Amino acid sequence: MTAVLPARPSAAERRAAPSLAAAVRDLDRRRARSRQRMIGASELGECRRRAAYRVARSRPTNTATGLQAFLGTELHRGVLRALRRQYGGLTEVGLKGQQVKGRCDWLHAPVVEDLKTTSRFGFERVLTRGVPAKHWFQVAVYAWLLRTGQTADRRLPAGEGQDVEGLRIRYLSRDSGEDVVFEADHDPALAAEAVLWLTDVYATVEEDGVDAVPRDGFGPGVDTMCDWCPFLDLCWGPPVETETEGEVSRQSRLTVTDADYVQAVHDYDAWRAAENEAKRHKDYARERLRGRSCTADDLHCEWSGGGLRTQVDKDAAVERLIELGEEVPTKRTRSPQSIRVTRTGARTEASPGEAA
Repeated sequence: MTAVLPARPSAAERRAAPSLAAAVRDLDRRRARSRQRMIGASELGECRRRAAYRVARSRPTNTATGLQAFLGTELHRGVLRALRRQYGGLTEVGLKGQQVKGRCDWLHAPVVEDLKTTSRFGFERVLTRGVPAKHWFQVAVYAWLLRTGQTADRRLPAGEGQDVEGLRIRYLSRDSGEDVVFEADHDPALAAEAVLWLTDVYATVEEDGVDAVPRDGFGPGVDTMCDWCPFLDLCWGPPVETETEGEVSRQSRLTVTDADYVQAVHDYDAWRAAENEAKRHKDYARERLRGRSCTADDLHCEWSGGGLRTQVDKDAAVERLIELGEEVPTKRTRSPQSIRVTRTGARTEASPGEAA
């Protein structure tokens, strides 16, 4: 039998630059987090359905990692290394309880710190809206696992509780290098709330199955937690095939009956009214703040902008091109779809409690 050897790569192929994206995807597939089947502390308080898939040991359907996320992970490691060298302590401490596992970013006794690298928009969102409850859940569970000796790290004595009195979350902008730190005292009630959240998920999965656990995200294109969820296709179904399904969305698959449609229309109308009312209140508060920038308790108000700037006058530019006999450059784009919900004048049936 004659062995058939693979063809030798050409000179051009040997000179071609290796694909960084392919290397990142391969590295991510080998990482422990990509293969993780147990609940991670970073998932606590985020989405109950996602946690349910972990509990049920479902296989992830969406595991692609973008280059930006990879760079964030490597930056995260570098920052932790710098903190450890400068201030001591232990970084990436392995923790494992009966229901949850994770890695504490930095144990700098008596404080446990979690580092979040984020985009410019994510950093601004934290500054304006504060720390999400799920992030406090995460660091509180780290503190609880450390205090109770539920560690899985050779650098710490097995079963021996650690002295943890404070919680700290540090947000680092990948774009600007700015960071902001939020601190709190250790709160056993916060850790208990996180564990209760997880216990409810376990109980529902055991009694009624994964599909009985509610989603906390509103789906792809609406919630980023869904856009990057490793169970996106399992939860919301595969991407829409416009040729067979038409101009719909994954969320519209939930609208099956006429009653589903009526409920969705009324939900849209109710949230539209709430949005308009909230905007009125916000605009009123904004006008009361006009002309002044200063600190107010734990918030800081600052005005910016308002200067003159030069912009292209599109209408005048088009007129000038026509005068010169030049063809006006155009491009074909798809207009955004709009929705309009109006009153029909029809009476809705009142519930028995509302009857006169």
